Order: sequence, then C-alpha cells, then structure tokens
Amino acid sequence: MNQAAAQQSTPIAAPQTAYQFDYSSVQAIAPCGASFGYVSSEMTGACDQVDCQQGLFNGQPPQSVDQAQLVNAASQVAYGLGG
Repeated sequence: MNQAAAQQSTPIAAPQTAYQFDYSSVQAIAPCGASFGYVSSEMTGACDQVDCQQGLFNGQPPQSVDQAQLVNAASQVAYGLGG
C-alpha cells in the first residue's frame, strides 16, 4: 500500500480484499474523514466515505473485513501512517 501510494499508482489492490482502491480519488475531509472510490466484482466506481478517527465506513462500523480494509487504506492515503 505505502509503495503504491508513494508512486501514486492507481488502482491499488486493497490488502486481503477483492477491491481495487482508487488512489487518485482519495480526498481528505476535515477533521478526520476521507472520501474515495473503488471497484469490485459487484460494482464499478463506488464512492464511499470513512471516518478515520472512529473507523467508520459510510457512518457505520464496517460490516466486513473488506470494508475495514478500505477504511484503513483510505485513512493511510489521506493522512499517512501517523505516529
């Protein structure tokens, strides 16, 4: 993930998921959120929002490991790895 983000590659395979995370679509939303796009086998061009501080996916706790991985990926790209 970090290497792909540093190279600004798009799309990035979200770790341990069937999703392709669209690096170029990530936008930080103050104070601690992000919006992003991704594609999966079920849909193309989906756009979602995460709360990086609370770990929420579209305002709710992630309902799957895949959603949790998308929260992590969007947060890392939008705000870095942190301390």
